[in-house]
Amino acid sequence: MFNENFLKPTQWTYLKEVHHPSPSQRDASGSWLISAGVKKPKHVFIFFQQTRKQNSLTQNPYLFDTFDLDGDDTAKLSSCRLQYGTDYLPELEYDSNFKLRILNDLVNYRYRKNDYNSGTQLQTSNFQTIYPVIYFDLRSRKEGVTGDPKNLTLHYRLNEAANAHDYTIYAAVLHEEEVVVKQIGNELVVV
Repeated sequence: MFNENFLKPTQWTYLKEVHHPSPSQRDASGSWLISAGVKKPKHVFIFFQQTRKQNSLTQNPYLFDTFDLDGDDTAKLSSCRLQYGTDYLPELEYDSNFKLRILNDLVNYRYRKNDYNSGTQLQTSNFQTIYPVIYFDLRSRKEGVTGDPKNLTLHYRLNEAANAHDYTIYAAVLHEEEVVVKQIGNELVVV
């Protein structure tokens, strides 16, 4: 019993979160390489934000500007798509007319996690104005035989009015990590 329970390595997986900000940009369309080497990504959250001044007391850093980059509803995201290796998500790119589809994907992520809160803060009205986060689900993607890391790239297009505004793209990537605890001598070591 001692050998079965205490001398064998114990292992489990968990989701590790990594934040990736882009440099300040002004292009109306392009590709942003989020990460050059991601292994086993499961969830990606992306939002656009006006480039804010450091330590500015007049700009709220918690408001996202994905669907309205300039504040007067002229500069906005037209379409976007995520590329992981050679796969594209979604197969039919998100268009500015697909805001409800993007919201449904985001809400479905929340419900899959068995959140026990009574009610949601995310609604159609505040999704478009305050919390416009784009969610990509990578759990159904098959890993290669070798398990090599792959590029994670966002392809996006803004309307022409966005050329005059600086913006930053933020990505939060949740990827699977594995922890192995092994006993070496009288010590437990994380491998």
